[in-house]
Amino acid sequence: MNNNKHFAVQSAEGSAGASDQAQPSSMQTERNHKLGITLVIGATAIFAMQDAITKHLVTDYPITFIIMARYWVFFAVGTIMAARADAGFKNTVRSRKPAIQIARGLILVFEIAMVGLAFKTMGLAEVIALFQSYPLFVTALAAIFLGEKVGWRRWLALAVGFGGILVILRPGSGVMEFGAVYTMLGAIAYALYQILTRVSGTSDSAVTSFFYVGAVGAVLMTLGLPLFWVSMAPVDLLWLSLLCVMAMVAHFFLIKALTLAPATLLQPFNYLQLVWSIIVGWIIFRDMPDLWTFVGGFIVVGSGLFVFYREQKRAAERKKQLLKENAV
Repeated sequence: MNNNKHFAVQSAEGSAGASDQAQPSSMQTERNHKLGITLVIGATAIFAMQDAITKHLVTDYPITFIIMARYWVFFAVGTIMAARADAGFKNTVRSRKPAIQIARGLILVFEIAMVGLAFKTMGLAEVIALFQSYPLFVTALAAIFLGEKVGWRRWLALAVGFGGILVILRPGSGVMEFGAVYTMLGAIAYALYQILTRVSGTSDSAVTSFFYVGAVGAVLMTLGLPLFWVSMAPVDLLWLSLLCVMAMVAHFFLIKALTLAPATLLQPFNYLQLVWSIIVGWIIFRDMPDLWTFVGGFIVVGSGLFVFYREQKRAAERKKQLLKENAV
């Protein structure tokens, strides 16, 4: 999975507000929104190609080595972002909740490792279809740990979504394998990461969170360097370099997209990664998911979109009620 995607969403949130203040014309807003959507679609296509490269590399090299190389790049990017922040480097990297930030970093490393291991035994589309269940876990965990109110419609959507997971896994049919277990562990870990991101976001800036995730991952993976250092074939070293370059490009696309259009408009297009994964998986690995994976993936994505819709509707209702109370 693409840790640059997780970083980009956070770092862009802080800059999105600045663009909103400009209040462009209606036509300019429409053009910005279209460009933002295009950039997100491009980013999801890059993510699918990144996953294909990762799947190729993990067949011959330890996933830990690949993660380490990517974290070195992200730590460098995070350091540059912190250095260029208006508050200055020292103030930017000073967190009010360092324990939570460190926990976020550790959990994200675990999530990336789990999904990387899943690619060893499963196709791109199967892994992505299962991983798309993470918004369902986020909603359930937010209700449990953050006390967020979840109505009966969203609980029903969660139940349907988890039913879609069972359709993909088909317990008892011999289809379920370790790759599926790794993917589900990764989805749950990423849901926890999202919950902690909400908590840390109440006191730390997006750039601070970005820096900590990159720093924690880079330090952790570098400490284990003597255990998993390997020499790569020149061609695979080029693939790894391309992987890092693509990560930075996708990262930039997401940041730019979120400065052009609101996250509520862009979020549904993230599910296109499943479509790209099916296409890339078939072209490169001749791997085509079976009918049940398509059906289960459709159920999971549909449930996730409905949960997203209900969350946005409730947020709009709360905002309307708040405005009404203030007017009184």
